[in-house]
Amino acid sequence: MPVVSNQVQYSLLDRRPENGMLAYARKQGIRLATFGVVAGGLLSDTWLEKPAPSREQLSTVSQRMYFSPLNRWSGGDWGLFQKLLRTLRGLADKHGNTSVANVASAWVLRQLGAHGGWVILGVRDTKHLAEHTALLGVELDDEDEAAIRAVLAEGHPPRGCIWSHERGLA
Repeated sequence: MPVVSNQVQYSLLDRRPENGMLAYARKQGIRLATFGVVAGGLLSDTWLEKPAPSREQLSTVSQRMYFSPLNRWSGGDWGLFQKLLRTLRGLADKHGNTSVANVASAWVLRQLGAHGGWVILGVRDTKHLAEHTALLGVELDDEDEAAIRAVLAEGHPPRGCIWSHERGLA
């Protein structure tokens, strides 16, 4: 039976699929179902211009889980994370005053490209339904990509395969 999809964690903070999985999926015609695209809400307007949280201030299991990839990428530099959020906020304003979370999601969709795939958005309630619907109108361009990649390059590149950290290998 042919593999047609693979579910992987992929976000601006955890780009491990770029270490081979994206290229392999494209070559094999496998679509990626991506989760964690807004890092449990860390990649959102909520955290913009806020001080670094203590573990107790991370209100969900998801936020506590995705705080590790944030720290791996930023080297624990909350200022660098704020720079990323400010960049995303600027792009959100450029694209019709959408949200930081929508720009982060649109970035993942852009990486999946014409070969396809989708984002899995964690929805606890209907509070973000209108925002999620607005994602459909956000299409990043090459200039947006370059602005985001410039900030990402200031952090640590992704290491290991898509499950290396969870297996204790990286």
